[in-house]
Amino acid sequence: MKRIVVVLAVMLLWSLPAMAETYTWTDKNGTVNFSDNYYSVPKQYRKKVHRLGDIDAPPPSADTEKGGERQSSARGMDKSGDTGNGSYGGKKTGVWQEEFKVHYAEVRQLENELTELEGLIKKPVGISRERMDGLPQEFKATQKRYNDALKAYNDLNDAANKVGLPAEFRK
Repeated sequence: MKRIVVVLAVMLLWSLPAMAETYTWTDKNGTVNFSDNYYSVPKQYRKKVHRLGDIDAPPPSADTEKGGERQSSARGMDKSGDTGNGSYGGKKTGVWQEEFKVHYAEVRQLENELTELEGLIKKPVGISRERMDGLPQEFKATQKRYNDALKAYNDLNDAANKVGLPAEFRK
C-alpha cells in the first residue's frame, strides 16, 4: 500500500509542471477520484475537491453553476465562453472557423482518396501492374494520414468544446 501511495505521489508531482488542472476528491467509500473537468465532479463532493496543477486560480465556485448550465462570468466570460471581444480560448471566432474549414477539407479529401484507392483495389482496370502491386501500401499510408487528420480534427473539436465555442462557428 505504501508503494502505491509513493508511486501516486511521484506521478502527481511529476505532472505538476505541466500546469494541467486536475481535481481530486474522496468519495463516501474512501476511493480517491481524479478528473480534469470540475463539472464532472459529483456536486456533493465539489466543496471538498482539491485542485492540482494551476495554483493561481481557485476551482470554480458552486454559484457559477445555475440550473445545470455552466456560468463563466467569474472568469470574465459570458455563458458561451466568449470573453466579450469575440474570442474563445484566446482565438477569434474567424480563426476557429478557418481551422475547422482546413481540417474538415483535409479529412474529406483523404476520405475521397481512400474511396478511390478502394475502388482501384477492387477493380484494377486501366492501371499498370506496378501500380496495382503498390495499391495496398498506398491505401495503408493514406489510411494512416486519414486517421491522423481525423484525430487532429477531433482534437480541435475537443479544444473548441473546452472553451465553449458555439456550434455555428465550427462549420
